[in-house]
Amino acid sequence: MTSLKLVSRDDETGACHWRLHVPPLEASILDQLPQRLEDLLRSPQENRRIIDRLFPRSYEDPEEERENRRLLGESLFDARKVMLGEVRAMLAAAKREGEALDLDLDGPHVDLWLRFLNDARLVVATDLGIEKNIGSSKVDWSHPRAPQYALLEYLGAVEALILDAMAHADGFDDRFECDLDDDDIDDDDDDIDDVDGIENDDSFDDEM
Repeated sequence: MTSLKLVSRDDETGACHWRLHVPPLEASILDQLPQRLEDLLRSPQENRRIIDRLFPRSYEDPEEERENRRLLGESLFDARKVMLGEVRAMLAAAKREGEALDLDLDGPHVDLWLRFLNDARLVVATDLGIEKNIGSSKVDWSHPRAPQYALLEYLGAVEALILDAMAHADGFDDRFECDLDDDDIDDDDDDIDDVDGIENDDSFDDEM
């Protein structure tokens, strides 16, 4: 079972050190996600729908948007690639118990991991053509793409678990630990409102 534990707290700054435990099946999926995102970034034209969700428009005017993209050049992609490299390093450094992993999160690592989870959710949601919160959608779990819906719910639940812990850390004692159970996943109401309804991109079908 995925769980988040408060390992230590700095008495002077109040900064917290967390440990995210991820069981074997989910750990194997998380290990693969950075490569999946890197593959998308290497072939942006072949994955335009997903790329457009990762890098939303900054300007409504088409000319201004083109100029903005021209000035930014590859910097947007480079920043994402750096982030994925740092995520890879975190996963490589994670403590392993068999095929499960224990991921240490503190300071900037928390922000890094949340950005990674959010990107992964956007990719999966866009591939599925999600227009609104997955929690309000009726999913047939016998559908061939049900594993992708399950992955989307799981990523959202883990993100919500971490955010909730960060928001209420001051009220936790040093033995705090919270498990992510099936109810947390089924009832996840974290918004994906900014994911437009887009037809599935065949280049990403069944990869998650």
